Amino acid sequence: MIHPDESWFKDEAGRVLLLRGVNLGGDTKVPTVPDGATHHSEGFFDHRMVSFVGRPLPLSEAVEHLSRLKSWGLTTLRFLVTWEAIEHAGPGLYDTAYLDYLEQVVQLAGDMGFTVFVDPHQDVWSRFTGGDGAPGWTLEAVGFDMTRFAETCAAIVHQTHGDPFSHVIWPTNVSPLPAGRPARRTPGCGEPEGEAGCPGL
Repeated sequence: MIHPDESWFKDEAGRVLLLRGVNLGGDTKVPTVPDGATHHSEGFFDHRMVSFVGRPLPLSEAVEHLSRLKSWGLTTLRFLVTWEAIEHAGPGLYDTAYLDYLEQVVQLAGDMGFTVFVDPHQDVWSRFTGGDGAPGWTLEAVGFDMTRFAETCAAIVHQTHGDPFSHVIWPTNVSPLPAGRPARRTPGCGEPEGEAGCPGL
């Protein structure tokens, strides 16, 4: 059994382990239904009616993909799971189809000899605030109107910003109010840098 010992992972004999693995995978942060690719805006705000089943890979293709990783000498998987994937419909409403999918993929990976770390993942609170993790209803629960984040510069996301979309946008979403910090207008979003506030949230 792998266990942590200070800053190392060790095996049953106390030997330091150097894990060889990959993230499985970045696309687990967006739904399969509707297509969560960030350049698609259709259905973006229908956050209670989504599915993450099939992220990061369809179950029907899991053996193929996991076999490829195994053939490359990889033995460890970091499986990203967001709160939104599990409880998107509302508080206490769990997506059992997704949980079943998750269990099947993790079981299959284990059966194939992988060590799987399930990572309850979150960045910049939610995909509606420029990151991933928390369900949309959490923002509604505290009184935010997500449909107004773009016009108030509270969050810059590809779905509402459109193209061209800069690679340096993601870090700017850490500061505004919806992500949990005091609001500040983002430079280039209607106000000069340093002017406080995002009225109309």
